[in-house]
Amino acid sequence: MHRHCEILIPATDDVEGAVSAVMAKFNEGTDDREPGAFWDWYVIGGRFAGNKLLAKYDKAKLDAFYDWLHAEKVTVSGLQCGKQELSPPSQREKVDAKWNEMFPSAQADAPCPLFAHSNDQYGRAGNGTLPDDVLKVGDVPERLRMERVIIAGRGYNSESRDWTGELEAKFMLASDAWNGCNHMPVKWDGSLADALAQYRESLSSCKPEYAAQSNPTDDWLAVTVDYHS
Repeated sequence: MHRHCEILIPATDDVEGAVSAVMAKFNEGTDDREPGAFWDWYVIGGRFAGNKLLAKYDKAKLDAFYDWLHAEKVTVSGLQCGKQELSPPSQREKVDAKWNEMFPSAQADAPCPLFAHSNDQYGRAGNGTLPDDVLKVGDVPERLRMERVIIAGRGYNSESRDWTGELEAKFMLASDAWNGCNHMPVKWDGSLADALAQYRESLSSCKPEYAAQSNPTDDWLAVTVDYHS
């Protein structure tokens, strides 16, 4: 099953490297995996590419776009793997034009993010993401919901005796948790705001210097990740 995760990291030019460092120990396919390992494949963006972009738009306007698709009798493939695929593909130009008319952006010919032609959900040739998949934390739309969130931070560096080590997960929430028998609901509404509030509450008992450097600011990055388990 594919699920949507948002990973919060300090601002960096190497987003892929940072995400890889955070995700590494949760790989189900490694011998030294953590008890909480949860993925066997992931990609930045993927089938959830554009989720933050869509969360910015007014729901009524999105509903109007869906109504237009229905009125125009736009058809999709009967087989679905991730986003729906327009079938026949000749409909893409018309759908993209209407999308750009209703939701204009800096990219005049942006593909409609609702459909599979908007990106490569497997991330091949660096084409797995859409605008806002890597976004400053302060710009993440309130309406965005996810199934897992990871807040990363620096590990302890024994040489400098400071928290300047490798990037690692510091806090994680998931929509449900396996207890060895069944999945249990987690007290979390799926929003970034609630996750940050819970994390910051946990930092309140930490040393002030650690809490200050570990507390995500608006300039940190929120990265959309599609993972499979």
